Amino acid sequence: MIQRLVRNHHDGRGETIWLTIYADMITNLMLVFLALYGLSVMGKDAFDSAAESLKMQPSAVAQLEQFDRLAPALKDTVGILPDVTIINDVGAVRVQFGENALFNSGSATLKEAAYEPLSSIGALLKVIPNTIVVEGHTDSVPLAQNAAFKDNYELSLARSMAVVRLLIEKGGLTPAQVASAAYGEHHPRGGNETADGRRLNRRVEIAIFRDFPYADKPAPDAPAERAPL
Repeated sequence: MIQRLVRNHHDGRGETIWLTIYADMITNLMLVFLALYGLSVMGKDAFDSAAESLKMQPSAVAQLEQFDRLAPALKDTVGILPDVTIINDVGAVRVQFGENALFNSGSATLKEAAYEPLSSIGALLKVIPNTIVVEGHTDSVPLAQNAAFKDNYELSLARSMAVVRLLIEKGGLTPAQVASAAYGEHHPRGGNETADGRRLNRRVEIAIFRDFPYADKPAPDAPAERAPL
């Protein structure tokens, strides 16, 4: 009776745990050899591409360093100008032009004084392999009935397009690299209830995105004109 009480009960459930580990290892090895076999069947190019994908290319490192130097370079180029701010945003660098830096009130015609800084920005950005979006913003005050534009959307779009055209024509950017966006009053930086807030909202921003490279593809051939019926 005493022997039964003090006897150690043997639990054999852990004796075969090594089989589970061994089976997992064999399965992983089989998957590795199958992947290598598949690459060998597809050819050397596929194998080289797979090997290169496992490491960061030197060119990618150089581009990353180049982007990291973008904000300081922009500050040295145009950041010292009045009503121009360089913003390090999440995943992007932004050049913010205030309400009086590029346009007169209610107008989408660039001031003469805007040509030089925008051309300098274009010369700097044309060597950056990143997508650039010019964003037009306004406050929430409706335009006058006799205004040249229907609403704030049209005004913000016209202003952003004016900047895009100048960056292409004078700054040397390619059309594949730069795009235009119109937000009207819907992306405010301040409250539209105050004069200071509305002043912050009337702006144009040039946004350079870190993780969105662009592909400079040739434009497709123009379609042939249809013969009259």
